[in-house]
Amino acid sequence: MELHIDEKRLLKIFQDNNREEFDLNELGKFMPKEKILRVSLWLKGKGLVGTEEKVKKIVKLINEDDFPERKIAKYLKQQNTNEIEIKNLKDILPKEEINAALGAIKRKGIARIEKGKIIFDNLDYEDVEENLLKKIKENKYFDNFSEEEKKIIEILKKRGYVDFDEEKEIKIKLTNKGKEFIKKPIEIEEEITQLTRDIIISGKWKKAYIRPYDVRVPTKPVYPAKIHPLTRIIREVKEILLAMGFKEVKSPIVETEFWNFDMLFEPQDHPAREMQDTFFLKYPNVGDIPENLLNKVKEVHERGWKYKFDENISKRLILRTHTTASSIRYLASLSEEEKNKPHKVFCIDRVFRNEAIDYKHLPEFYQCEGIIMDDNVNFNNLIGVLKEFLNRLGFDKVRFRPAYFPFTEPSLEAEVYLEGKGWLEILGAGIFRPEVLEPIGIKKPVLAWGIGFSRLAMLRYGLTDIRDLHKNDLDWLKRV
Repeated sequence: MELHIDEKRLLKIFQDNNREEFDLNELGKFMPKEKILRVSLWLKGKGLVGTEEKVKKIVKLINEDDFPERKIAKYLKQQNTNEIEIKNLKDILPKEEINAALGAIKRKGIARIEKGKIIFDNLDYEDVEENLLKKIKENKYFDNFSEEEKKIIEILKKRGYVDFDEEKEIKIKLTNKGKEFIKKPIEIEEEITQLTRDIIISGKWKKAYIRPYDVRVPTKPVYPAKIHPLTRIIREVKEILLAMGFKEVKSPIVETEFWNFDMLFEPQDHPAREMQDTFFLKYPNVGDIPENLLNKVKEVHERGWKYKFDENISKRLILRTHTTASSIRYLASLSEEEKNKPHKVFCIDRVFRNEAIDYKHLPEFYQCEGIIMDDNVNFNNLIGVLKEFLNRLGFDKVRFRPAYFPFTEPSLEAEVYLEGKGWLEILGAGIFRPEVLEPIGIKKPVLAWGIGFSRLAMLRYGLTDIRDLHKNDLDWLKRV
């Protein structure tokens, strides 16, 4: 059996010490631990050694400051008093520590709270939590603590004084095959693992043993620099759309309500415009809009929605809430000659919504919007294009169902099927309403669709919390 020189060295340690198993830390006296792990993996592949791993839960100190309640006791001792009004705690503690101190005082019973005052009977009180922190410094293994101590450790974790981690204990054992192998003397001779110019010229290669190269030997994983997962999806979608004949367009992040809402035939009293959904700019708070187009849009709104259109609302500046603003800007920029030609464009960019942050919502995210304009395109064409697009993204099972969107009619939502999760909504689409296209003089049908990259990334990478995509967790970024 061909063995690497390092494999022989590791086996010889077992042979010389007449041992059948070693702890990794013990072997670390003879060879670097990283090399031991790598070599033991090679030997394991040859059936000569086995490894046994035990994961131990450890407790580590992350905050060695005094407890807030102890800070109060120390302060009172310095002031030669044993009581303080609760309203005066702000002079001793940061705001965020006051409630923690009051809660701990009640829980531990180390002082009385009467008529808005904290009264200590003993400023040098004994604290089991403080004593346990000292014990943790000397003993980090969680299983070594009593059940009562474990409960206190959980409290200390909630208070931000300790945290949990894991420590691996690795043992390397000889298999029966390995035991038989080390019964024979192991000779370690010089060998050549890489031919160099000097070795060839000197002729040293003629006498030395040249070790064969084995591509089947397991190696340590290598994590080179890579593109962020979200960026990879954006590039993938962009390449798919370019291959399908679309052209990319862009528009400003800061938009007027005119381009973001009015041009899409959303009434000015629509709930989507309210502060809870949209970020409004404080300064500057108004922008320029084309007057001739404004008058046409105003006329369509007042005729269609039966209300008094306010031009001042149109001029207000916001952070765009969707990339549809890019599509409508593109259509409005077309010359009369260009309006007679077919167009397929898309935009991938950031949009902003005044959302509460949770597992599936962020105030800033990426969206992709696409439109197709041509003489005879219809709803069936839209379904066909979307099905092809989603198939190229790797979703084999796709279905569509009716939906409602303010600026398209008819409208649909596309769903994809994932094993173990069922049908999941992934994009919305429809045909622009005539009222959207009338002010810019377009009489051809325009198919439109939009997809959020947050949902797409969650499906692609199996995430349950969209915040994980932006945490910069290096372990996850290496693996994904």
